[in-house]
Amino acid sequence: MTVPPSRQNNFDLIRLLAACQVVLAHAIGHTHLLDQLPPAGRHVFDAILLLPGVPIFFVISGFLITRSFERNPANLAGYFWRRALRIFPALWICLAFTLCALGYFGFLNADFLMSKTFAAWLTGQISFLQFYNPEHFRSFGLGVANGALWTITVELQFYAFIPLLYYASKWLGKLAPALTAALFSASFVLYCMMDHNVNGPGGYTAAPTLWKLTFVTVLPHLWMFMLGIFIHRRFDDLRHLIEGKFLAWFAAYAAFAAVVHLFIPFRSDIFYLSYLPLRALLALATISAAYSARPLASKILHGTDISYGTYLYHSVVINILLELGLLATLPSVATVFAISITLAILSWFVVEKPALACKSFSPATLWSRLARRTRQSARHGAP
Repeated sequence: MTVPPSRQNNFDLIRLLAACQVVLAHAIGHTHLLDQLPPAGRHVFDAILLLPGVPIFFVISGFLITRSFERNPANLAGYFWRRALRIFPALWICLAFTLCALGYFGFLNADFLMSKTFAAWLTGQISFLQFYNPEHFRSFGLGVANGALWTITVELQFYAFIPLLYYASKWLGKLAPALTAALFSASFVLYCMMDHNVNGPGGYTAAPTLWKLTFVTVLPHLWMFMLGIFIHRRFDDLRHLIEGKFLAWFAAYAAFAAVVHLFIPFRSDIFYLSYLPLRALLALATISAAYSARPLASKILHGTDISYGTYLYHSVVINILLELGLLATLPSVATVFAISITLAILSWFVVEKPALACKSFSPATLWSRLARRTRQSARHGAP
């Protein structure tokens, strides 16, 4: 089915590029391959890191999820049903793939399978605690069964936040902008504090437990999500500044990022303050990219959205290749991409697309139909 030009956008393509950035960052930055980069290659890699995939995901989620919810805010059950269909079917199939990999490499012995630790981990994986990783898996690949899934925990909290913000804003009326500003400001300050503690000396492993737990909550990431919300709600006012203006916004972001990277002392107060305008420019560049050269995604992807699958599988693929000794040189990163994208394509056609086709057929709809048929049967069976 051809998408009308007025409804065309490039979100699927942007999400795929963001997922590829994360794949590259993990395949090189989290392995020994980082040491193999020549000086010029290291500069290129550092430049790629300045286009962070996860914040791009958060901004897009704020924009699109808010739009989805506000189309029919009264249908809360339908909203959560659609969100669940987008996340869980593919996530659970990826979990099965992960279990197969763990079992093949000997990490699922009988004692561990019968332990409370495994039960807790499995429960977390199928629900909303995907960040939990037992010590038992520390010697598997990168040390985490599927390290990228911490963002699923955060994303699910975003889903819950949207209705809460909507109804709180309705209740507060004219005070709603003050609430939004307070949440945004508090989240930004907490993000800077969290980043300093989690990514400071010693890295994530040496960080205090409280800050590591804060990292996987919605609180420090909310401000980036809210940038997407703000652009959505002001889109009509900003349209003339966004549509077709991607190159201008990208150039502004790239220039500002270069200044921060080259001239501002790392982790200084000014460095942390620069996060706000930097991510704001990134948000505007991201949404502008979605509405510039609109047919681009359709021409390249033809309606196939493999960004989520690529993101879900790549960490497990990296772990498998590390266990097999096949991630030994920089060219082997291409193997990570090839396998991850292949699995993503299978995930889209076999799992995600069929699941999304059930959006209009929610549990509430099923219950309503069953109740209606029961009443009809009772009437027809009455004397």
